[in-house]
Amino acid sequence: MELADLRDRFPALDGLLVQITSFLARRRVVLAASDRVLSLAWWDQGEQHSIDTNLPPGLCQEGVPLQREVLAEMVADLLIDQGLASGSVELELLLPLPSCDWRLLDGAAGLVDASSLRVLAPEMTWPLQWQESYVALSSLKDSDMAMVVGADRLILQAWIDTVALADLNLCQAEWLLVAAWRALQALNAPLQGEWAWLIESEGVWRFVLLCDGLPELDVGLQATQLSSIREEVLFLLEAWDQKQQQAGARRSWWITAAPRWKGRWAEGHGAGLHGPLVSDGEMSLLQLALKAPSAEIAA
Repeated sequence: MELADLRDRFPALDGLLVQITSFLARRRVVLAASDRVLSLAWWDQGEQHSIDTNLPPGLCQEGVPLQREVLAEMVADLLIDQGLASGSVELELLLPLPSCDWRLLDGAAGLVDASSLRVLAPEMTWPLQWQESYVALSSLKDSDMAMVVGADRLILQAWIDTVALADLNLCQAEWLLVAAWRALQALNAPLQGEWAWLIESEGVWRFVLLCDGLPELDVGLQATQLSSIREEVLFLLEAWDQKQQQAGARRSWWITAAPRWKGRWAEGHGAGLHGPLVSDGEMSLLQLALKAPSAEIAA
């Protein structure tokens, strides 16, 4: 008997087949959370879908999930609402901005993975302690440098526990900022010269200066208004130019910010003086991160 005949005789079979197909089809789902918003993104036949939901106060604080069971239940419910069976989900976790630190490590030619880095234990000038942290090492091609990303062990474990409580298969965990940085490189390859990258997340700004694609400067900004943000950034760049003994440097500019900031940086930006404005808030940090190619990180 053909499948069409079975469907005619047993109409309920259609619903069962949909459930079975949904369970068997593996779905890449990306989970990202801040202290205020939980975001899920997934792909269906090559098309990206996403959903955001506001988090109640106290659920996450400074990137740490404080109420893991509640958060896990929210994630599970959101997946069910979108017709995504937990057994079919291959989850990728984007760790919140406050949860990690990164550094460029020079003289890393002999390091093959994070274990060899931990044995060497170089001075990283960051707040993390080697024995209390997870680290990931990415060697940079044609260079003896490496990108090192560190996360507090308890924070990462808290997210792993949250995902487990949601009964999901965690395939990968990456820092949100690193994913966005990799996407920026992929969208502008080759990322040559100096790039001024301004990043806004929930009203807080940070400034990253990239030199040939590598982050040489990463500073949290104090300013929150556009004019004062611009003044603070230009002051930082002036100090950088003096340190590098360079004058009249022109850079490419990329603004990553929430939709309400779209197009606003151009209002006072002098391309002839400061350099071309390549992106003026066309994408949020998460939207940019979702465009990153598959990560290859030794952890």
